[in-house]
Amino acid sequence: MREKLPRITAVKALPEQRLSISFEDGWTATVSLGEFIEAFPVLAPLADSTLFHKTKVEEWGSGVTWDDEGPLSIAATTLYRLAAEQAELPARRFDAWMITNGLSATRAAEALGMTRRSIISYRTGARPVPTYINLACIGWEAVRGKRQTHAH
Repeated sequence: MREKLPRITAVKALPEQRLSISFEDGWTATVSLGEFIEAFPVLAPLADSTLFHKTKVEEWGSGVTWDDEGPLSIAATTLYRLAAEQAELPARRFDAWMITNGLSATRAAEALGMTRRSIISYRTGARPVPTYINLACIGWEAVRGKRQTHAH
């Protein structure tokens, strides 16, 4: 069974290429996009503060856009992952890793050689995510060439 993808319910542009994003699951996070924008030439126009502040939520909450869902858009899954990484919330980061890679609890357990119960405990925050699990997630992506840092 495929996990539910994150959806954005609200977005507000902040100074210094940051966004305040509210997700459908009730989480609101601030995401710094400066480095992300620099990494993708297609997003270079967003360095203009006036344009950056014209952001809006894409239809169905699938991302944010500055040009009506054209190339100046970033997917909700990417923003959720960036928000989790920047917030240093291990459970959110682990959840974002699973969603980004399309992994159910069962498939994540198989990928990391763990029990499904442990995966669920880490994902929900019932147990802290150990450093070696975070490293295993990074390694799993590296081996598969799936470290996703792309725009929408």
